[in-house]
Amino acid sequence: MKKTFLFVILIFFAGHLLIAQPACVKDVIYTLSLKQIPKARKIMEEECFPGNQSSADVWLVRANVFIKVHEYELDRQKKDQKYKIQWPDAIITANESFYKALELKSDIKTPAGLMDPKDGQLITAEVISELAAQAMDNKDFPEAIRLLNLVIRSYKASPRDYARYLAYAYLDLANCYKAIGDEENYKRILLEAARMNAPVPDIYLNLYDLYKQEGDTAKCGEILQQARKVIPDDLAIDVKGYELDYLAMIGDTEKLRDAALKMFEQYQMNPAVINIVAGHLVNNREYELAEEIINVGLSIAPEDFDLNQQMAFRFFYEALDYDKIVETLKGERKFTPAQEALNKANEILETALIWIEKAYNINQNDRQHNIMYRQVLVRLLKPVPEELQGKVDSYYKH
Repeated sequence: MKKTFLFVILIFFAGHLLIAQPACVKDVIYTLSLKQIPKARKIMEEECFPGNQSSADVWLVRANVFIKVHEYELDRQKKDQKYKIQWPDAIITANESFYKALELKSDIKTPAGLMDPKDGQLITAEVISELAAQAMDNKDFPEAIRLLNLVIRSYKASPRDYARYLAYAYLDLANCYKAIGDEENYKRILLEAARMNAPVPDIYLNLYDLYKQEGDTAKCGEILQQARKVIPDDLAIDVKGYELDYLAMIGDTEKLRDAALKMFEQYQMNPAVINIVAGHLVNNREYELAEEIINVGLSIAPEDFDLNQQMAFRFFYEALDYDKIVETLKGERKFTPAQEALNKANEILETALIWIEKAYNINQNDRQHNIMYRQVLVRLLKPVPEELQGKVDSYYKH
C-alpha cells in the first residue's frame, strides 16, 4: 500500500514538471512573438532554462531567443552607433543551443514560427565564420580554432549541401594550427578535408607541400592524382603548376617539358601562368625555351614584375651554370678554358643585369630580387646604389 502511494506521488510530481515545462516554453515563445526580445531572454535565462537543461524543447527555444537577441542588437547598433552590445556571444549561444536540441532529440518538432535546429546551425555558422576570420586577422588563433570547430560541427548537419563551406572551414582551421606551430594537427585537419574530395585546390596543394617536406614522393603523386579528379579545369591552374614541380622532383625532364608546353598553350594569355611555366623551364635549364615563353608574356604585360624578374633569373641561372664549369676546369688546371667560361658567365650576367634593373624599377621591395641585384653588381665591379645597399643591409640586421 505504501509503495503504491509513493508511486502515485512520484507520478504526480513528474506530471507537474511536464506541465510546468511547456508553460514556461510557451511564455518565451509568446514574448518573442511580441518582439520583446530582451524580456524573452530574461525569462528564458532566469526562469525557463535553469533546471530544464535536459529538455530538447527548451534548448531549441533558447536557440531561437538568442538568434533574435543577436539580430536585435545589430539592429539597435545600426540605428544608434552609441549602443553597446550587451550580449556579444549571443550568436554562439544560439548555435550551441541549436546543436544541443538536436543532440538530445534527433526528431524534435519545431513550433510554428521558430527556426528548426538544423537550419539554425547552418545560418549561425555563417556568422561565426566571419567571427573566426576576424580572430585570424587579429592573430588570435586559439579563439579562431574554437570558433571554426563550431562552424565545422554546424556544417556537418548538412555535409553534402555544404561540402565546400565545410572544406574551407577545415582549411582555415588547419592554417590556424600551422600558425601556432602545431604541425601534427595541421596535417590531421588537412587529411580530414581531403577525404571530402571538395574542389578546393589549397587543401591538396598544402598536403603536397607537407609530403614534399617529408620526402614522400609517392604521396606527392597520390595527392596530385586526387586533386586532378576533383578540381575542375577552371580552378586547376595551381594544380597543374604543382604537377610540373612533381615531374621536376622525380627527374622526368621530358614529361616536364611536354607538360609545360601544354600548359603554356592552354594559358598563353595569362601572364601569371606563363611565369609559373617559365620558372619550371628555367629550373630545368631550358633557358632558350623559357626566354621565348617569357617574351610572349611580356608582350601582354611589359610592366609585370614577375615576368621581368623571371627573365633576369633565366640569365642569372645560366651564368651560374658557367660558374660551375669554371670551377671544374680550374680543378683540372685548364686555366685558359676556365677564363673563357668566366668571360661567358660575366657576359650573360650583363644581360641579366638589364632585366634585374628593369624589374627593380617596377618593384623595389622584393627581398630576393634586391639581394640578387646587389650580388650581380658586386660581381661585375659596378657601384651599388646607396638605397639598394641600405635595403640589403636591413635584411641581415635581425
